[in-house]
Amino acid sequence: MSLKVSCRASDSDKHEWDITHLLFHKGKLYSAADDGKIKLWSKDLIKEAEAEAHPCSVFCLAANDDTLYSCSNDGTIKMWDLNTLKEKGILVQSSDVEYWRVGYSAGCLFAGDDKGNISVYKDNQLYGQVNIAEPIKDMVIHDTLVFTVKDLDLVITEIKLEGKNIKYGTKISFMGRAPVTLIGDKLFAFITREGKEIQLHEICVESGFKPVARMTQGSEMIINALSGTVWNDQQHLFSGGWDKMLKWWSIKNNGPTQEATCNVDLVITSIQSGDNGQVFVGGADGHILRIDVV
Repeated sequence: MSLKVSCRASDSDKHEWDITHLLFHKGKLYSAADDGKIKLWSKDLIKEAEAEAHPCSVFCLAANDDTLYSCSNDGTIKMWDLNTLKEKGILVQSSDVEYWRVGYSAGCLFAGDDKGNISVYKDNQLYGQVNIAEPIKDMVIHDTLVFTVKDLDLVITEIKLEGKNIKYGTKISFMGRAPVTLIGDKLFAFITREGKEIQLHEICVESGFKPVARMTQGSEMIINALSGTVWNDQQHLFSGGWDKMLKWWSIKNNGPTQEATCNVDLVITSIQSGDNGQVFVGGADGHILRIDVV
């Protein structure tokens, strides 16, 4: 099997500057970029809606059943209609922090900022806050575990949303850097500090988040993006960065195998797995492609 560029956003509809984040939700693709815009796309990359979201970079997107959330270095987290991208309101506005990451889990919005805070919002109200002492460049959430990383350490924090106050504690940390991704319910992956190799670990408190593999053939240049997914009960990982190569790994019996590569002819800044056999790639100058497994 191989990887093939299936379609791409038109030059007239693409973002003006680099893609910062892609989110696939309910069969639709949402994109954010350094041009301050959010765009909504069909799976065939036909633009369906657009919003002038922030006056500067939109760093990350998250969604629940009816709302899209965006965060920015303008100190705001905004809410948008999933289908029209009409603004629904501003969840939080701060002059003290830049919000770098957002994620939605267990009925709550998690927001990571440049001061190392993880703020948790429930019913659009601040529920509590945890500080992990390092700016949060990337963040993923699995049940009560929050994985955060910048360029020194990946920190795994257990956050329990019980009663009136958050209960939390650091479970473990590993030397590493962003990005980080989950691969289903059993594995997670992140980048080693030098930025060119991929570390694969179990999502298991009892095993101490046991290392599974170090993928030394990650890239000859810095890796900017990872996306893990499970298709038909099979675990997959996609990686890409400055070498302009999308790499596809399958993981069987906890061992990774590189299945195929695809030269996308642009610096990869974001990857998002879609429906079975489809992967979306965002990159420099606002380009977005769909890559299919064929």
